[in-house]
Amino acid sequence: MASDFLSLLRSVGSGLILIATHERPDGDAIASLSAAASILKENGFRAKAILPDPAPDSYAEFLPENVVVSAEGLEASLFIALDCSTRKRLAAGKYPVENCGEIINIDHHPDNEKFGTLSILNPAACSASQIVYTLFRDNGFHISPENATRLLLGVITDSGCFRFDNTSADALRTAAELMELGADHHRIIVASYCSKPENVVRLEAELVTHHLKTALDGRLAWMILDHGLLKRFGVEIRNTETLIEIPRNIAGVEFAAMLRPENGGFKLSLRSKNPPYSAGRIARSLNGGGHEMAAGGFIPASSAEEAEAILVKHVETELKRNETQPQ
Repeated sequence: MASDFLSLLRSVGSGLILIATHERPDGDAIASLSAAASILKENGFRAKAILPDPAPDSYAEFLPENVVVSAEGLEASLFIALDCSTRKRLAAGKYPVENCGEIINIDHHPDNEKFGTLSILNPAACSASQIVYTLFRDNGFHISPENATRLLLGVITDSGCFRFDNTSADALRTAAELMELGADHHRIIVASYCSKPENVVRLEAELVTHHLKTALDGRLAWMILDHGLLKRFGVEIRNTETLIEIPRNIAGVEFAAMLRPENGGFKLSLRSKNPPYSAGRIARSLNGGGHEMAAGGFIPASSAEEAEAILVKHVETELKRNETQPQ
C-alpha cells in the first residue's frame, strides 16, 4: 500500500492535489488534513487542504497556510480523502470529487465504504493521523516538527489522551516517534484540554445541573443539546465535541449519548465505555456508523421524548444482547 501511495503521488507531477476530510471535523480530522497538506507542500508537491467549515477553536492554531474554504473552480490531478468512511460525508468545498480520476481513501473507520482508486484502511490504527504518519515515514518524506505536532494532535485527541481502547502499542510508539521528530506535546495539551472558554464551562454546568438524564439503572446517560442552549451561552456547535465526556465519565455508565435537534429528528453522538458493548452497532441501526466504541447516527423523531425512547430501546437491546451471549 505504501508503494502504491507513493506511485500515485509521483504520477501527479506538477498537478494539484486536493485533500478533504469529513464534515464537522474533529481533532484527528483537522490534524491529518493539516499535516498531509503541509507535508506534501514541504516535499515539493502542489497541495491544498479543503476546510469549508471553521475548525473548532481548540485546533485552529494547528492549521497550515495552504487551506481553502472552497475548491470550486479548481482542477485536481489527485484527491485524498482523510478520516472519512463514506463519500457523502466528505466536506469537499463544492469540488466534484467524482470527476477526479485518482482518489486515495485513507481511513481507520471499520465501516469505510472503500471508495476511490486506492483505499488505505487500518481499523486497528488509533487515528487517521497515525496512518498518515506511517505512510509519509515509510516513503521517506521529511516531517518537520510542526507537522509532527499536527500528527501527534490527531493521535492524542482520537485516543482521548490514550484513555480509549484504541490506545495500542503501535499508537504509543507513533507518539514517541513524533515527539522524537520534535512534536510539541505540551502545546497540544494546553490547546486541546487546558484552554476551555468560560462560556463552554458554563454550558457544561447547565447541562449537568438541568439536562443530564439516566436510564437502565444508570447504565445509559445522555443529554439533549438544543439550539436555544447554544444561543444562550454563545457556543457554536463546532466547539461542542467534548461535551459527551460529561455523561461518559459517570461511574456505572456503559453508554453515553448526546442528542441534538436537526432537520426531521435528532443527531446522535454515542459512546460505549466497555467492550463488548458496541456504540457502532447501535449507530449503524440508526442511520449512521463509526467505531465500535464511538459512533454517531440520526434518529427520525418529532419530539425529544420520542427520540429518547428510541435511544433507550436500542441501548437496552445492546445490553441484553451481550449479557445473554457467552463471554
